[in-house]
Amino acid sequence: MVKLSSVLRRPLITEKTTIIREMDGRTLVFEVARNANKIDIKKAVEKLFGSKVESVRTALTHGKEKR
Repeated sequence: MVKLSSVLRRPLITEKTTIIREMDGRTLVFEVARNANKIDIKKAVEKLFGSKVESVRTALTHGKEKR
């Protein structure tokens, strides 16, 4: 299990996440620790913001290859 304080790395503020946030107003997007699972992420967000989390969706993104 991961410490809750080290699960959330930083909020992701991009054009896409800003549009999602404006549309429904309830979606938050974070970069999280690589070894954190959905349960860890849910607990960290609920502890930090003090609100109920409906669901957690995760995606792995790989960096661009440099040559």
